[in-house]
Amino acid sequence: MQILDRHLTAHSLRAIALVAASLTSMMLLFAFFDELSESADRYGFDDVLNYLWRTLPRRLEELMLYSVCIGYLAALGQLAEQGELTALRAAGVSPTRLLIGLAPSMLLCLGISFALSEYIAPKAEQAAEVAKLNAQYGRNAMRERGGFWIRDDRLYMHIQALSDKDGGTLYGLRQYWLDENLKLQSSLEAEYATYDADQQNWVLHNGRQTTLTPQNTAVDQFSQRLWDNTVTPKLLSNQAFLEPKRMSLLGLTDQVNFLQQQRLQATQYELALWSRVLKPLNYFGMMLLALAIVLGPLRGTGLGPRLALGLLVSLSFKYLQDLFAPMSVVFALPPSIAVALPVLLYIFVGWLLIRRYA
Repeated sequence: MQILDRHLTAHSLRAIALVAASLTSMMLLFAFFDELSESADRYGFDDVLNYLWRTLPRRLEELMLYSVCIGYLAALGQLAEQGELTALRAAGVSPTRLLIGLAPSMLLCLGISFALSEYIAPKAEQAAEVAKLNAQYGRNAMRERGGFWIRDDRLYMHIQALSDKDGGTLYGLRQYWLDENLKLQSSLEAEYATYDADQQNWVLHNGRQTTLTPQNTAVDQFSQRLWDNTVTPKLLSNQAFLEPKRMSLLGLTDQVNFLQQQRLQATQYELALWSRVLKPLNYFGMMLLALAIVLGPLRGTGLGPRLALGLLVSLSFKYLQDLFAPMSVVFALPPSIAVALPVLLYIFVGWLLIRRYA
């Protein structure tokens, strides 16, 4: 049986690698023309190539799941055309044993996907977005775009810019503090703020605080002031430059915990978090469905119909995910259930096909 496992693994990995390379190349081509259409005088050909190169890990990770589905359909279909699957089934090899033989290739693809999504893609994606903004707007890119806002309990803060390296320096801070009645209590402006990693707090520099009272208004100038807050540079950088689905699992956990502490809606981050947690289930569902299709409806068809069906299955899965995600907001459906329903549906369909044809 080890020979069977090695044969299935090698055959599957070749097909998955070919599909992944083809899909990624096609998506890069589309992204290339899309980036060239950006209306910025300083955003040229070299900047586009740099952006595409840095976003390559993210694009490959997003396409890996669909490459696994189409790759298994192609590899198993070729084995069926050559009569190898028929011989294996006649020799008493069950669908469960075939799944075990396919598991090493699935686990390897899953490991590559996790390595990309957790370690390589988030940093590369953030660097790509920063480089693109700098190319389009110059060094004051975030300021040109109006900065961004963040809320922490009764504090509302506007930040004009972050340092490119790690977000450990904030520029152009404006803080607005509200009282228990949600009325403006004080405001603060600082030229910049630096993060002390040892003390885990911020130091505000060259600022002014205005305190409002019913009797008068007090203005306090300062050169340095301690600001003790749980907001970290990594959390700010993630919010400023990365969409939820492009963050790492640790980054998503930090964002969800922070938003829940502030009693803010964290649904988008929770959906991305559960999508990452349930990723192994997604890969297993695609592998099971691919095997069920080859053993059942497409046992005797050619490569073309199998590839077409693979694209249809992959797109259907993506659209189901996009359909169930808003239900988490509209119908108060738990994000874990909204993410799990599509893949559980695919696993159920694959199980039914195997029960019927195998």
